[in-house]
Amino acid sequence: MTQVSALDDSIEDSRIPGRPDGGRHGRGARARGALVVAVVLVVALGVAVRTFSRSALWLDETLSVNIARLPLPELFDALRQDGSPPLYYLLLHGWMAVFGTTDGSVRLLSSLFSVASLPVAYHVGRRFAGPRCGWAALVLVAVNPFLVRYATETRMYALVALLTLLFAWAALRVAHSPTAGRWVLVSLLGGIMLLTNYWTAFTLAAAGLWVVAEAIRRRRPRLIGQLALAGVGSLVVFSPWLGGFLFQLEHTGTPWADRTNWTAFPDTLRDWGGGQGWVAGGMSLVVLALVVLAFVPWRRRDDGPELRTVSIALLVGSFGALLIGVVISWAIHSGYAIRYTSAMVVPALLLAAVGAARLSGRLRLGALVVVGLLGLGMSVPLPFADDRTQGRDTAELIAAGAGPGDLVLFCPDQIAPDVNRYLPADLDQAVYPTLGPPERVDWVDYTERNESASVVDIAVAASQRATGRIWLVTSPGYRTYGGQCESLERVLGALRPGGDRVQDLDDHFFERQAVTEFPARTTTAS
Repeated sequence: MTQVSALDDSIEDSRIPGRPDGGRHGRGARARGALVVAVVLVVALGVAVRTFSRSALWLDETLSVNIARLPLPELFDALRQDGSPPLYYLLLHGWMAVFGTTDGSVRLLSSLFSVASLPVAYHVGRRFAGPRCGWAALVLVAVNPFLVRYATETRMYALVALLTLLFAWAALRVAHSPTAGRWVLVSLLGGIMLLTNYWTAFTLAAAGLWVVAEAIRRRRPRLIGQLALAGVGSLVVFSPWLGGFLFQLEHTGTPWADRTNWTAFPDTLRDWGGGQGWVAGGMSLVVLALVVLAFVPWRRRDDGPELRTVSIALLVGSFGALLIGVVISWAIHSGYAIRYTSAMVVPALLLAAVGAARLSGRLRLGALVVVGLLGLGMSVPLPFADDRTQGRDTAELIAAGAGPGDLVLFCPDQIAPDVNRYLPADLDQAVYPTLGPPERVDWVDYTERNESASVVDIAVAASQRATGRIWLVTSPGYRTYGGQCESLERVLGALRPGGDRVQDLDDHFFERQAVTEFPARTTTAS
């Protein structure tokens, strides 16, 4: 009843003053009914587009599956080479033990996390600024293309978004009544976030800095002590993985990415709205406009006394955290991927919901209608796209022609896992430059290993290993390889003349592969 009354309030705000009562209640009832249907439809579509995807699993998803399926001791060792914390992989490990490893089943875990975020978003928004804010938060989260995209990906980002919402809820409870039990919950959630994705540290750091500033402004030194204890508690929760984290910090990093730069900001805002195109641009602009409205200096009669404080906290937790993350990544010459910001898009959307809640009835409804249309315009096509990787097509082509004694050789190794997933298990496969197995990528000292590789030696070893044909799978433009993959193709062509390009790169896909077939080894060629 409370939720329906909040919708009623939206309609009540939009009534035109001065009209006689006759007929007004009938029109209001019809409008309320239409609004309820519209919200239910938007949320239903938001749920539906989170539950499936036509695309094959791309590199990151396949790595998640291949690591999570390992026995637990091996799983932790594999993560040391991968560069991620363990919690999501442990959850996926248990999930796959029950539901299997098909594309649909491994993605469903993220779908459930994302769907669970919707009622939490409503509840958190309602706690922040009342029922209107709750409904606005629900719509904004339901149709956000960024969150929809990662609801159908076998990675930790949907879980990160859910945990961030839960952390916001727990932090708000502490703000209202800072009991020991509530601080423990905040501390526990902070540690769990760190065990899920390292970039959540920037959100937690931004939140901590804001609390310190508020404590100083309000002359509440005890609050700083409570915050410090909560931070220590989060580190205690994280501590079982501390050794793995320190190893990753020294040996893995992001060798696949360029150094972070200032374009991270506009790129992130664009991708939060869905990526390229005028619809995505419009979505981003509307959300930013709602964010600005949260700070416009007018007061509604139902603005709570803490609304501005809440808005500043959300601003710091979203854009402030993004600034901290980008600056630190740039300073340590680390790479950046927009998917890391799943802990930052959530407070940004909550802040936009605060802005929407401050509008009058018709303006608020109009803004949410625009958000819903633009968001669904970007989100509804996402499950039907098959553009993440060419890997399944590549595997089908090779499987149709490969025979005993053949070798599938991948250069670089980063294109191997998602092709390997769809290849027959008995087909010999290896990656450049290690000639090791294709299921995972070893990121340990990655740049140094690739730069010291000998193309000729590796080509000769691969040619000697394969008594049948060699299927060379390549893709250009990967960092740390230079022209090694092109050189490998030329050397193999000299060792085994008569190579034939049987598949070209397809620009439709994010991850694309070319395939060159080299004939079986002859006595002369060897």
